[in-house]
Amino acid sequence: MIQRIQSLYLLLVFLIAALMLLLNPGFAGFRYLKSEKISAELHFVTKNYFTESDAGTMTYDKLNVLVIITIGLGALYAVFLYKKTELQKKISLYVSLLSMVLLASLIFDYIKMAQDAPQVISYPSIQGIWPISCAVLSALAWAAIRRDEKLLRSMDRIR
Repeated sequence: MIQRIQSLYLLLVFLIAALMLLLNPGFAGFRYLKSEKISAELHFVTKNYFTESDAGTMTYDKLNVLVIITIGLGALYAVFLYKKTELQKKISLYVSLLSMVLLASLIFDYIKMAQDAPQVISYPSIQGIWPISCAVLSALAWAAIRRDEKLLRSMDRIR
């Protein structure tokens, strides 16, 4: 199970997804033009955008949390499918696509937030790399699974 590199890639995807859920990082920061830190926690739920008393950053909405859970569980499930390489390859590809959907959703939230409040200076944070790393690692796992399949086919031809 862990003897192949794609299992390590998929375990890393699972760990990154777990970190995204446990740490709940801020993917964007916001400041008033007066340079006071503000919060955007209630962004899509209540449309109460900014109050000066709040402090924090833009967090996930419920759909993003569901996508992160799906990414993590899909990657963990794919680790245990080492005997069914075709299914493992499909699941790792779906995990990669879901990671890109998560990234697109976060970018959309960030752009919408920046447009809805022009009096606020917004900037993305470094945690935006996490969905990109999930997509890249699951794509690397897909490529490694494909490479293993080609190797097995070539060995079958030699016999």
